[in-house]
Amino acid sequence: MPTTSTPATSSPATSPDATTDVTPATSSPPAEPTTSSPAVVAEPQPSPVDAAEPQPATSPSPASTAPTTSSPPPAGSSPPTRPRWWGPDPRPKVSGYGGPALRLSGLNGAFAAFVGLEGGINILQRLTIGASLQWLLNPVEAGPFARGAATRININYGGLVVDVAYVRGKRVAGTLGGLLGGGGGCVQNPENGRCADKTAFFVGEPRAGLRVVLAPIVRLHLALGYRFVAARTWTGPANLGGPVGTVMLEFGWF
Repeated sequence: MPTTSTPATSSPATSPDATTDVTPATSSPPAEPTTSSPAVVAEPQPSPVDAAEPQPATSPSPASTAPTTSSPPPAGSSPPTRPRWWGPDPRPKVSGYGGPALRLSGLNGAFAAFVGLEGGINILQRLTIGASLQWLLNPVEAGPFARGAATRININYGGLVVDVAYVRGKRVAGTLGGLLGGGGGCVQNPENGRCADKTAFFVGEPRAGLRVVLAPIVRLHLALGYRFVAARTWTGPANLGGPVGTVMLEFGWF
């Protein structure tokens, strides 16, 4: 009998197709991963941004960089306020002043004291322009009158006052100036005060002084000068001039 092949019962290992399918699975080793080892991947490299960041050890502390002037004032404190009568600050370019004045002088060879008032304006705290009036406190002896009765002399005067602060500090200033004006004199009877003779005269009183600011609204003015008088001819003393020392309190904005 003829021999027949039995392909259905043949072993899969001897089949060409089966051998082709199994060979890659049994003969090819597993593919190696293309990535690096886990140890190398786990260590991240520092980025340029992280490397540029300053280290905590070298960074300045907030306390050292904070400005000392920006600290807020303590609670409940307020800036000092000046009273309204203290005046504006800074001072205006033009301000007023005024006050009493005492003049110690000589008249006809005797001591004479004058009291008065003086006031005006200050310009830039350097130039003072004002006016002054002076009255004699103690009429002095004028000598025997032509009629033979004892007499005394009394004078009053006033005029324009100008002073310039040629040297000026914060509280002290040196001044040059004086008074220019006129007045009148009277030869009196000491018993009844009547004038036996009168005269009018021009007066010039140059002076050098020192001003001291005692407070922002009070100033002391000390001055030395001489009173020159030109009077018409009369029966009283011919010379009505003499040295003058002035003490004045000035009230204003200085």
